[in-house]
Amino acid sequence: MTKEETKIIIPEQSEAVKRLNRNKVETKVKNIFVTIIRLVFLISVGYIIVYPLFAMIAYTLMSHNDILDPSVIWIARDPTTFNIVTAWESLDYLNGLSQTLIVGVVAGLIEVFSCAVVAYGFARFKFKGQGLLFGLVLLTAIVPVQVLSIPLYLNFRFMDFFGLTGLIGGIFGNPEFVIDVTNTPLTFYLPSLFAVGLRSGIFIFIYRQFFLGLPKELEEAAYIDGAGPIKTFLSVIIPSSGVVFTTVTIFSIIWHWNEYYLSVLYFQTDFPLSVALAGIGTVLESQGLAFDSAAGPTSAACLLYILPVLIMFIFMQKKFIQSVDRVGIVG
Repeated sequence: MTKEETKIIIPEQSEAVKRLNRNKVETKVKNIFVTIIRLVFLISVGYIIVYPLFAMIAYTLMSHNDILDPSVIWIARDPTTFNIVTAWESLDYLNGLSQTLIVGVVAGLIEVFSCAVVAYGFARFKFKGQGLLFGLVLLTAIVPVQVLSIPLYLNFRFMDFFGLTGLIGGIFGNPEFVIDVTNTPLTFYLPSLFAVGLRSGIFIFIYRQFFLGLPKELEEAAYIDGAGPIKTFLSVIIPSSGVVFTTVTIFSIIWHWNEYYLSVLYFQTDFPLSVALAGIGTVLESQGLAFDSAAGPTSAACLLYILPVLIMFIFMQKKFIQSVDRVGIVG
């Protein structure tokens, strides 16, 4: 290469290097800008979502004077435990919590398993009318429970299994004999056991979509080893479906935890926390707390209500996010 060629090439290489460095700088600036925009957006959305919880905690610790003082916004000037004690007593918290665990959480866990069994049947077995039946299952997720409230109540108030109850009562000289399961946990247990409980249609749909994506080779291998459908479901399908079980379990427990309408419909005493929280205003008013002085105890009552679910979500959030991502639930 001659000196003249060297003189020509070197400036061209130098210009290419400059252009490359300039592109790197532009890319880095663009990435920083996008990161800042994303961060601002996430912080804004996160603040909107978390703000009610922060406000609830702040009001719970504030005295009545702090709440009325416009200069006190987040940090209480005179922190107090009065609101928590008042809310605890007004909710009858321990009894309400135990009733919620016995009725709602247990029913939710029963529904998690029963819906999985039904969904596995829809996903793997072919039978006449399968499409129609699955359409009816989806219909149960669309029809509001308020539409079915009267037949549901009458069904549990005068429970009669295919007329057998009245027949047995007539044999023993009491033709008007009926079984009344209202005001008992059976009003939630029985629907959950037969996969027609709270939001069962949605759970069956989620399970079915997941089971359809599982490789059939797993079940075929189990059949070759002599396993039947039940053993295959218990030993192969359930261990392979941890992510979808996590998703459905969390949804089921939260929906049962927040259920108010059916709790009021079926129970006359020993209400769960959702019913007690709905009537907290009346209880506080009977204690002589006016509207302006009930803000603190009301916030404390809401905090006590969501605290168990919040603790559960804190410990399970990683598995929950991973399960939602793999199951494919969006929106």
